[in-house]
Amino acid sequence: MKFAQSPIRRICQLLAIGWMAIVFCGSLIAKERPNILWITCEDTGTQLGCYGDSYATTPNLDSFAAQSLLFKNCWSNAPVCAPARTTLITGHYATSLGAQHMRSSVPLPAGVRTLPEQLRAAGYYCSNNNKEDYNFPTPKGTWDDSSNKAHWKNRNPGQNFFSVFNINNTHEGQIRKRPYKPIHNPSLAPVPPYHPDTEEVRLDWAQYYDRITEMDAIFGRHMEELRKAKLDDSTIVFFFGDHGCGLPRGKRWLYEAGLHVPMIVHIPERFRSKYDTLYRPGTQTTRLVSFIDLLPTVLDLTETDLAAKTPGRSFFAPETESHSFLFGFRDRMDERIDSARAVRDERFMYIRNFIPDKPQGAFLDYMFQTPTTKEWKSLFTQDLLTATQRAFWLPKPVEELYDLSKDPYQVDNLADQSEMVEIKDKLANALRMHMLETKDTGVFPEGWKIDSSTDWQESLDAAWNSGSAIADEKRMRSLVAHPNASVRFWGAIAFRSANTEGVTKEILDMVAPLQKDSSDEVRIVANEGFAKHALDLQARTAAIDAIVKIVCADSTLWFARLRGLNAICDLEATPKQYEQIASNHQQHHKEWVTKMPERYRGYLDRLIGRMETNAAKNPPE
Repeated sequence: MKFAQSPIRRICQLLAIGWMAIVFCGSLIAKERPNILWITCEDTGTQLGCYGDSYATTPNLDSFAAQSLLFKNCWSNAPVCAPARTTLITGHYATSLGAQHMRSSVPLPAGVRTLPEQLRAAGYYCSNNNKEDYNFPTPKGTWDDSSNKAHWKNRNPGQNFFSVFNINNTHEGQIRKRPYKPIHNPSLAPVPPYHPDTEEVRLDWAQYYDRITEMDAIFGRHMEELRKAKLDDSTIVFFFGDHGCGLPRGKRWLYEAGLHVPMIVHIPERFRSKYDTLYRPGTQTTRLVSFIDLLPTVLDLTETDLAAKTPGRSFFAPETESHSFLFGFRDRMDERIDSARAVRDERFMYIRNFIPDKPQGAFLDYMFQTPTTKEWKSLFTQDLLTATQRAFWLPKPVEELYDLSKDPYQVDNLADQSEMVEIKDKLANALRMHMLETKDTGVFPEGWKIDSSTDWQESLDAAWNSGSAIADEKRMRSLVAHPNASVRFWGAIAFRSANTEGVTKEILDMVAPLQKDSSDEVRIVANEGFAKHALDLQARTAAIDAIVKIVCADSTLWFARLRGLNAICDLEATPKQYEQIASNHQQHHKEWVTKMPERYRGYLDRLIGRMETNAAKNPPE
């Protein structure tokens, strides 16, 4: 027997069905995930109109920023491409991976999964067009396609994508062409105070801004392509540079010019509600963010679980979880060895130089192809620079401190001012703790074996104390006589970095055993110090001979050979010593090359070329 439903009961059923439909649709909306598009450019700082640069011509990016969120304080963590790209794609500081040197090739530790690997596992189509330049072999299956033909268009119908397009017009190699007729007026170029204000320098700056305008046009074409495909309302777009400006003292150096990059993010309206406390189109934020945060940010936006804990945080994390500091690192740059670390808060920036005796402008082949570099060095040689401009070519201070609100170019070092001690100590302590917590491999010479038994605290303390050890006999003795070779290494660095006037016979006697140390790296640095501080020509020649012997030995690993060649290039070696290395290199070139990964091979040859140039300047009498 059937009973007729009452109108009230029927209405209740319809309401229930309607409510279930709303809930069901709501769940579908919650599960909808955005596409992610990264449009990146090379060697570009914040020289954009939307960042307040009136000399820049960037209409497409300015329009994009007016509809997006602009991050005013974003660091690339490293001021050069390969270490920076390693950091952003893994979500780990390259210094923790031993991958901070430009360029290097180290295997990723077990458990480290790149961003595209994690997104592919979540169903995303991942394409990269086309630069990788990571300091590790790319794991198989990282990308669906990584080539100059890679494109989000190649995905399966309806599949979400994570797609990267890299624009290389602004790369260092593209901003120094001669002859060149600029579009931007060189006479109006904003030359920073650390550069000499000459026609050659102004032409490089004008050309850099011309390339930025070209990059802006390409960016506009990528955005138009997205709009024509009607994907602009379902795609979150990131625009950023891979590190700072490609001109000297920008790229490769731990100043804002090298680390500060544009970062502009657009979230379509349908995905904004979760982030409305921070994300407001057309606004700017001073929140501190860096490349270490890109992986967790994208996983947050795509509602993808982290495969493993990383040190970064989403750009859109609650204010209580935002960073108090940003960290930067600089180690070997191509063939030139260095080591420095940086930290900043909202106002101040601190730099620790662990190899202070080597000038920032140490000869680096690729950098010296830029007209500005050659002009700058020539004027330094002629003693025609201001004190601010000369600093680049002189030994570095151990500590640097800058007030970014008053000193945008970081030329006024406040580290020695008594009233700044509290601020300096706060930043220095934050940096030191960060290096310990992240197990910064920069406290060891490149290529050294590091395992679970390694004492990071001991080596970090040695690196940190090396800057003042020469003035503290007890501390110096504790470094050079230590059973740990990495500690002795920093004792040798302290000795080499000292002013010769302050090196006493007691110090020479204290350090002398390091000339015969079991470690090639320690012997090289110690002998370089003895050559620098030698009291007579015979002692100097003997110290350089010891380095030559290490460089030419069959058993020498390439890392130590690279360090030895750096030393020879910086010392005024004799023609005979130059000839000995050149002859060995010619006879055993194949053996030298086969002992090193392919990414490194050109660096030894560059140093040999530099050495031969030095020899030609000092022919035998």
